[in-house]
Amino acid sequence: MICKKCNTLNSNDAKVCVNCGEKLTTMAQPLKQDKKSSATQSSTSRFASTPKPAQTKSKPAGGSEKKSHTGMLLLLLIIVIAGAGYILVNTDEGKKYVEDLKSNETFGKYITMIDSLIKPYITEYIPSMKAKEEAKRLAEEEAKKLEEEKKKKLNAKKSSDEEYKPVIKRVNRAMQYYRALKDNMNMVLITEGSVMIGCETESENERPIHEVYVKAFYIDEHEVTNSQFRIFVEETGYKLPKHILFDQFNGPNQPIVGVSYQDAEAYAKWAGKRLPSEYEWEKAARGGLAGLKYPFSNEIDPMIACYDLNPVNDGPADVKSYEPNDYKLYDMAGNVAEWTTSVAAPYPGGRLFKEYGSDYRCIRGGSWKDIKSNLTVSVRDFKGISWSGNHVGFRCVMDY
Repeated sequence: MICKKCNTLNSNDAKVCVNCGEKLTTMAQPLKQDKKSSATQSSTSRFASTPKPAQTKSKPAGGSEKKSHTGMLLLLLIIVIAGAGYILVNTDEGKKYVEDLKSNETFGKYITMIDSLIKPYITEYIPSMKAKEEAKRLAEEEAKKLEEEKKKKLNAKKSSDEEYKPVIKRVNRAMQYYRALKDNMNMVLITEGSVMIGCETESENERPIHEVYVKAFYIDEHEVTNSQFRIFVEETGYKLPKHILFDQFNGPNQPIVGVSYQDAEAYAKWAGKRLPSEYEWEKAARGGLAGLKYPFSNEIDPMIACYDLNPVNDGPADVKSYEPNDYKLYDMAGNVAEWTTSVAAPYPGGRLFKEYGSDYRCIRGGSWKDIKSNLTVSVRDFKGISWSGNHVGFRCVMDY
């Protein structure tokens, strides 16, 4: 017989439908049908005891869809309520309350989830919140940009460091130090001995090469800094150089600039020291290595010395920013040129390319705004004792 509920054909003696379980109360009436139809029914009746998979799954599917709709409606309701609450708590006290909820172990993850869902939409309609979010976005983009630029510079420096190879092998020397208490400066002992002074291939002022015997002496490991010069000024009432008032020259660890020979001499006397002769300076600059143009090579690079910078906007680097020479002395090439006590006079057997007065003194080492040809250990420049410039400083020496 045929079930009235699901239209499934059952055997004549069946009490309930084998498909849906409906109770069978009426006997199915015989139907007139052709042989083909009868064969089909007969075939169907053979498998009538097996439930049809498609029909069996239809009922649960409807329930799942209903649950999904209920869940969506519930989520939308939560978002609407949270959205209204989000606007109401957009005050300092409200924000503090929300932050406290976020920190709660039970509610924190839900508050954070709702916050991330509704915040992008709400901020579009509240000008103050939109402005804050825009400012935050721009700040993050700027920080990201700066970080990328920093990485590029570090990569460029690393690449340059890898490409640069000193012309000669460095010597790791064990140096003897002395601590000057007056200006808190480390001084390095340069032992006595002969040194070849000058260069045949550079300017006329540097010729001829000649041998000079130099007694042992201590020399400051770096140029005198602004902070050290300020100690001298505070104790003595000496005037500050005018260049220290400019931002590009007033860093505490930058070398003092704009000092005349007289200023440098006054500082050295206060510290219980003196200024070096140009022979002492050149012996120290060469680091015990003979025949080189620069403190430890025949080439120089912006990665190992401060030079060739913009004369308008730039200034010297902090002391000890670059690698020292083999005597552990910093910035013997570049950063600031340095006063010596030597008068403007030709080397024995040589001549100067111009005449200078007796009040001129030799300055050595080149500076942050010089080109590299002015940074050699042999180059000589001459300035009057009252002259001061933003590229000239000094370091002191002391007898051993």
